[in-house]
Amino acid sequence: MTNLKRSVLSIAFYLFGILVLGQLDRSNTPIINFAAYFYLLAIFIVPVMVFVPSLHKISVVVPMVFWGAVYFGIFELTDRGNTGSLDVEVIVLELVILLVGVWLSYQLAIGIERSESLMDVLAQGTFPHRALEIDLASEQIKIEFSRSRRYHRPLSLLVLHAFPKDEEVVREMLMSLQRDVLTRLSNARVGQAIGEAIRQTDLLVRDRIGRFVILCPETDLESVYLLADRICKIVTERTGLHVNCGVASFPDEALTFEDLLHLARDRSKQPLPSKALVEMKEQTVK
Repeated sequence: MTNLKRSVLSIAFYLFGILVLGQLDRSNTPIINFAAYFYLLAIFIVPVMVFVPSLHKISVVVPMVFWGAVYFGIFELTDRGNTGSLDVEVIVLELVILLVGVWLSYQLAIGIERSESLMDVLAQGTFPHRALEIDLASEQIKIEFSRSRRYHRPLSLLVLHAFPKDEEVVREMLMSLQRDVLTRLSNARVGQAIGEAIRQTDLLVRDRIGRFVILCPETDLESVYLLADRICKIVTERTGLHVNCGVASFPDEALTFEDLLHLARDRSKQPLPSKALVEMKEQTVK
């Protein structure tokens, strides 16, 4: 049994045990009179630990100390005499069960993260591309903006999001893991196609939700619209995916990378304008 399967099974047994204890505790003569807030906290810990990345990128000791402090904070703020036993043994047992839940959730989160990293490596190896994660490229983005500001040169940004043309068919045909693997492979293939279509001076990155972002130095609004149209056609021809694009230009439309990205993302929800409309926008800007 793999570590991920073992972690999933352990969490399932943990939650099942908490629910069983809760049912037994509701009887007239509970076996162990746990506090009511203990059950809520024990269940709440699992999704928070799994879905908050910052909690499983550090040592497991830190979240264990954190949740222990939360437990004692609730203990001090509530009247435990009305909700559970005041025996020291029961309080210690509650704390131990909570910390076990933290540890099991931490192991599950690490297993999921490793599986996702493995799928990314597989996709990258199958369709190698030059896209960087947006956080890793932040310094290079700052350099390009500083250069454009200093020398008063144009700079444009292009956001692309590729997805199947018939999402309903894909949703019916693929289970969650299969869909995840195929999505990563498709994204890697899209990144490969984009990387071959852009210039060496263009910076290709991926944002936090998987969309491709292209930073194009020395490129005005009209030129980046033409580039977007060409990339969309290439990606569609090679992958069969539908592509949404949005563009924005510095300094005419926004002055920071975040504002450019926000504007381009909003425009990606709309179809690309025709060449005539692009020329009209260019004349308006001038």
